[in-house]
Amino acid sequence: MTYVLDSFEQPGHSSGGAIDDALLAGLNPQQREAVIYRGPSLLIVAGAGSGKTSVLTRRIAGLLQSREAWPSQILAITFTNKAAAEMRERVKSLVGDAADGMWISTFHSACTRILRRQAESMGMKQSFTIYDTADQRALLKRIIKELGADTVGFTPGGVSSRISKLKNELTDIDAFARSVNMDDPKEAGFVEIFTRYSAALRRANALDFDDIIAETVYLFRAFPDVAALYQRRFRHVLVDEYQDTNHAQYALIREFVRAVAAQNVPADTRMKLDANGGIPGASLTVVGDSDQSIYAFRGADIRNITEFERDFPHSRVILLEQNYRSTQNILDAANAVISNNFDRKAKNLFTVVGAGEKITGFTGYSGHDEAQFVADEIEVLRSAGGSLNDVAVFVRTNSQTRPLEEIFIRSAIPYRIPGGTKFYERAEIKDAMAYLIQVANPDDDLALRRIMNVPRRGIGPATEAAMQAHANRMGTPLGEVLADAGQLGLGPKVTAAIVELGE
Repeated sequence: MTYVLDSFEQPGHSSGGAIDDALLAGLNPQQREAVIYRGPSLLIVAGAGSGKTSVLTRRIAGLLQSREAWPSQILAITFTNKAAAEMRERVKSLVGDAADGMWISTFHSACTRILRRQAESMGMKQSFTIYDTADQRALLKRIIKELGADTVGFTPGGVSSRISKLKNELTDIDAFARSVNMDDPKEAGFVEIFTRYSAALRRANALDFDDIIAETVYLFRAFPDVAALYQRRFRHVLVDEYQDTNHAQYALIREFVRAVAAQNVPADTRMKLDANGGIPGASLTVVGDSDQSIYAFRGADIRNITEFERDFPHSRVILLEQNYRSTQNILDAANAVISNNFDRKAKNLFTVVGAGEKITGFTGYSGHDEAQFVADEIEVLRSAGGSLNDVAVFVRTNSQTRPLEEIFIRSAIPYRIPGGTKFYERAEIKDAMAYLIQVANPDDDLALRRIMNVPRRGIGPATEAAMQAHANRMGTPLGEVLADAGQLGLGPKVTAAIVELGE
């Protein structure tokens, strides 16, 4: 099956053809309805283990198969790169290479792609750097130290968390400053740190992780003609894990599915127009479950699901309640617990696989008691010929692994704790990336500071301070000082090292 891709001007809405029965094979009635429903907005409330990924990928495949959409008209958003890759592979298995024309990505990947294309509108260069948490805190640490704010309780972690919260709420520094008592030294201090931090990012041609989505929202709102490019292109927007979206992500989705005003519609468009000469908003499909919302501490707002029908009038809600992963005993326990939460979309999970084994409950007096109980249960399993490869222990917090490890070691139970330092967080990888960033974005002072003396070349803190002072006097990025090393008044050895670094 081959599709011709057209980057922005597509035929528009079409009634399309029928969906192949093979695409609907094996689906229960609710899943089938979720795949074939056509309307302006759809909320799929998908309980755990209810086959939501299969439904979402088949819905996408159905749009392509029935020719209701070209691949380039589809934007599918997930929360992780792994989930995006899995979704792409599943769609590709259903429709072939047509999947290559779609945007299936995370919020941040999609927004980064847009921002690099529209960097000039933002007053930035396309080569802008994206600071991760470690980069953000390193910059804040320097600013806090320069202001002496570390002596009055400011920490990089605390400040970064507060900045992140404000950005996720689309609150800029000026709006925040107007909303607080600036006579309070703590509030005034935070505003000063935030202001310097924002200025430092701009000088470095950099954005932090939270900026990626917020800046895309600001871009669309400030430049309706730019927003219209993507609103005309993406006629079907699908979002997974909708219960985990924060305010900025919600606002971004609203921008994507906003109707295109008549003044932003090309004269030669072949798309269906409304009574005012504009283009109706894109169709929206979101998949989520208020019962699985666990990221409120990151700004996730459960109201995005519970108030979906208010926010998107004429929407349809479909419940996926049949579970394919667990036994009924497990589901009964889960239903009983979560039913106490009143702020949710009501549903009742069920399965047809049977009751299964009963759940064992144990209440210990301490974490040590709980760990000993777990170890005893594992020993019973092992003595009965069971495999340790079939055992998984889940804990609520990382600190709870310590008593488990102590008991496992004492009981000679081998174990493995998944995790560890991620590849891109390893020091040597961040060093290598900093060199590449300096080549691509010479304005990024943070990257230059990281590699200034890596490998050791005799450029210490005093030399770095002299270089920064010169950059401040000249009003240039730190990187431009490398070519002016002879003007710093430093010794010949360190001057040669600076020149060599610049080369």
